[in-house]
Amino acid sequence: MVGYRVLRSAARGARCRLLVGFAADETVVLKVAERDDPRFAVEAEALTRAAGEHVVRLIDAGTDERDAVLVLERLGGGTLADLLERRGTLAAGEVVTLLAPIAAALERAHAAGVAHGALGLDAVCLSDDGSPTLVGFGAAELFPPGSPEVVREGVAGVVADREALRAVAGALLDRVAGPRAEAARRLRASVAALTPGELATALFDVAAAEPVRLDDPVEPVAPRAVELREVAAAEEQPGAALPAWLLAWVPDPFRAQAEAAAARVRAGWRILTPARRRLVLGATAGVLTVALALGVLPGEPAPVESPAGEQEALGHPEPAPELPEDPVEAAVLLLAVRERCLRDLSVLCLDDVAQAGSGAYDDDRRAIARITDGAEVPLGSIAPGTPVLVERLGATALLDLPEGSDPASILLLRTEAGWRIRDYFPADADRVPEDAAG
Repeated sequence: MVGYRVLRSAARGARCRLLVGFAADETVVLKVAERDDPRFAVEAEALTRAAGEHVVRLIDAGTDERDAVLVLERLGGGTLADLLERRGTLAAGEVVTLLAPIAAALERAHAAGVAHGALGLDAVCLSDDGSPTLVGFGAAELFPPGSPEVVREGVAGVVADREALRAVAGALLDRVAGPRAEAARRLRASVAALTPGELATALFDVAAAEPVRLDDPVEPVAPRAVELREVAAAEEQPGAALPAWLLAWVPDPFRAQAEAAAARVRAGWRILTPARRRLVLGATAGVLTVALALGVLPGEPAPVESPAGEQEALGHPEPAPELPEDPVEAAVLLLAVRERCLRDLSVLCLDDVAQAGSGAYDDDRRAIARITDGAEVPLGSIAPGTPVLVERLGATALLDLPEGSDPASILLLRTEAGWRIRDYFPADADRVPEDAAG
């Protein structure tokens, strides 16, 4: 197989790994297993038999001297489990949109002689418009196509699929709120007696299908109530109002007053609308411009006289190490320097770690800014071990970090200054069911 460019890792499992790839103007998922993996042919056949609406599309399949690869469509809306984590309740019509197609797809697969084998909330992925798709056929079971119902009832995979579908249906129907909630509860009570096809039909007696909202809207809160809470919280915790570097310039007798004043300013800023914030920033910029024109602002700081002092002034407590040509060895050093930058809350230090203007640079810069602002931000951790080179293409290199790391993978770019981190990829990027990756 040729023509697929690997962009990054998505997940790893016991028998295979998932990579995000690109070819012919389409982003895809590459499911890579060992060439002699006995499950490869079964999964490919299952996807071929079950092909159709609301089943993940098998784009290509092939083997080389080392690997067996399935090329699958990529779905960008997360899993059904993700949706239920974000949404407190669902409308009855949304449940119809989510559940009826999956029940119908499962019935079609059973008719084609395919049992999914691992159905669950994580085995249903959503497209960007909320349409559901059945994925994760790594544990599929094959049996004669066109088998009658009496035969299907004796196939272990079919029995497991039906039990799993009832559990998924129960999880969704239990979330229904609104005028059709009672109808959803009645169907919930009778799910155990229905086949997948019967369930798909019965759902339309509950409600008409309607578009799925991928996120719950946030209820607006009265501005005055927000203001009172923000100001009260800021006054109770004045120590979080000013960063340490600025507090050091305030004389001791005035620090408490400065902290309280800064807290009130911060609380006031948080309750401003975006339009008012732009107005304040514009007025401030105008004042600074006039001050510069009149020469009332301080001049340039005195030059630093020693290289060591310059590094300290610029936020580099120690020089960056010289990076080797090997991307794996460079990644080890870059990650060590990054850890120091985050520990010291030094944005300038990041110049030695991440490509300027890249996603990695912006992520770390925002994290440091939020910590400096008093927020608790998880920075992740890199597990002991050596990164694994997934692919090197020209001036880029994709590496998987040791298992248990967050981020799970990094993309390096070779710049004039040497290797730099371009992007971080978390372990849950492009969530997939565990069985899909092995």
